[in-house]
Amino acid sequence: MADRTSLRFLFSSMAPASALGAGVALVAILGATAPAVAGPGETLRGFAAHRAVYEMTLARRNDRADVLEVSGRLVYEFSGNTCDGFSSRFRLVTRLTNNDGRARVTDMRTTSFEDGTGKSFDFVNQNLVDGRTIEDTKGIARHDGTATRVTLSGGDGKPVELPAEVRFPTEHMVDLLEAAKAGRSLAEIDLFDGSDGGRKVFRTTVVIGREQTGADDTAAEPAADAALTRGKRRWPVEISYFDRSKPQGDVLPDYQLGFLLYENGVSRQLRLDYGDFAIGGRLSSLEALPTGACK
Repeated sequence: MADRTSLRFLFSSMAPASALGAGVALVAILGATAPAVAGPGETLRGFAAHRAVYEMTLARRNDRADVLEVSGRLVYEFSGNTCDGFSSRFRLVTRLTNNDGRARVTDMRTTSFEDGTGKSFDFVNQNLVDGRTIEDTKGIARHDGTATRVTLSGGDGKPVELPAEVRFPTEHMVDLLEAAKAGRSLAEIDLFDGSDGGRKVFRTTVVIGREQTGADDTAAEPAADAALTRGKRRWPVEISYFDRSKPQGDVLPDYQLGFLLYENGVSRQLRLDYGDFAIGGRLSSLEALPTGACK
């Protein structure tokens, strides 16, 4: 999955407000020591167009959690190339039951497009709860060298100005994989993914585990025993999300996202940890999609 940002955004809206704190955010990496990717490179060209399906369940809870049961399915599609740009489509339908037995069904959808040079990012984020639309955000973000400017549909037409160094989802996945290949284990990045109304930047920190090669243990996820993953380098990754508006220091993350990341952008063993409870995603289907060649 080359775009874990959507995953973060969807889970955040699904979870109880008490567990989410002040904000929402998803994955990226580019610390001071991580190499910047100035243009399409080997890592970007190595991304695999694919469709992945994950079965979502409650993985853990403690006595303070207001979540009793979670069930649902996540479908993710990623395609494109460095010439035409990269598109992603994401949908998660989930049923969440709290301790009082009350249930709600959340239908979350996001689509995005990034050009091959990482200069522009178009996004649409929609969230429906029990059939009622509670968020519908559409916008375009562009790097212009001095700032990152976001124009939102339906707004006053005045761009939202963000720091120039913020990264878009595909950009930060390239940075993450470049850091992993270089043997780095820790980095930080400010990420813009269009969530929270398309106006916020989230500070993330990422821990990259030791590279894994050779035979892959797919007993719990048989769908991962596929040509897209077989023999590929992979790394366990854990990312913590912080509300950038809060003072820096000893601030606990709003939540953490863990997954096993392959060198072509495919991921599995999803786990989103909110502290009092965690949600797991088991890969149940994985298929390659056609990839248009650069002309």
